[in-house]
Amino acid sequence: MRVLVTGATGFIGLNLLAAFEETDHEPVAMVRPASTTTRLPDGVDTVEADLSDTDSLTTALADIDSVVHLAAAVYDTASMAGTNAAGTERLVDAATRGDIDRFVFLSTIGAHPEVPTDAESTYQQSKVASEELLFGREHPFEVAAIYPTYIFGPRDYRLTRYEHVRPIATNRVLVPPLYTDAKYNIVHVDDVVGTVGRCLDGEATGRQLVTGPNLTNGQVLKAIARHTPGKCRVVTVPYGAIRWGVKPAMDLFYRIGISPVPGDGFLERGDFGTVRPDLTERAPVDQRPWEAALSETIEWYEAVGLL
Repeated sequence: MRVLVTGATGFIGLNLLAAFEETDHEPVAMVRPASTTTRLPDGVDTVEADLSDTDSLTTALADIDSVVHLAAAVYDTASMAGTNAAGTERLVDAATRGDIDRFVFLSTIGAHPEVPTDAESTYQQSKVASEELLFGREHPFEVAAIYPTYIFGPRDYRLTRYEHVRPIATNRVLVPPLYTDAKYNIVHVDDVVGTVGRCLDGEATGRQLVTGPNLTNGQVLKAIARHTPGKCRVVTVPYGAIRWGVKPAMDLFYRIGISPVPGDGFLERGDFGTVRPDLTERAPVDQRPWEAALSETIEWYEAVGLL
């Protein structure tokens, strides 16, 4: 099966192409003219196309059996509507005119119908709009959408998870206020890649959750410390101590001119993909442990000289 992969040079794309080497799938990496292709596996076919160019998409889909649509604007808010929604519509239209059997779309956990969507998240809203194109219309091909939570794994060339590892790698002790409270739901990139494979093989269709267990900030940071070079000790402090101790102290320091910022920032509680308990640890594949996702990410950072 010849599979067109958009976003092939990204984190998930590179892991997917590596996994394809063990299958009968023949990937074709869709790349923009300015894309760097040196990290693609040897021998992978490429085709130049852009989600903004309908004609190039039609050409890219020639002799293609299935599509895996990974490409998206994640950090550039101004580009999200044009790339994630309008770009997906162009690709879907081109696939409809072609001879495509399956269309696999990488969504985000916040766009799943059973998970609350952040109305202020341009990214999540752009994914919701994209899915309306897939599930709100009839198509001559099977459609599958994958909803992962917070993904860790190797080949993170854009260092999207490095910010979680670096403070532990560079400190002997990590305590508030060096970090604020957070909750996580972590999955291994292999779980996402494996789910793509199941969708391509017709073993999974429709909406597919890829979720792990809900984790506390302390669990995640201590796990990172176990696998990171050095001997950083993570000292967890209850949220109540931050609220009733750290914040008032920082507010006082702010009022008397010692601290440049007040204490409100220490009450921020980040959420990295958590879901309802009944939606945890869901995937159409045998899942890798969440701590393995962390450790293999860290091993990869070591291998490329970042740790």
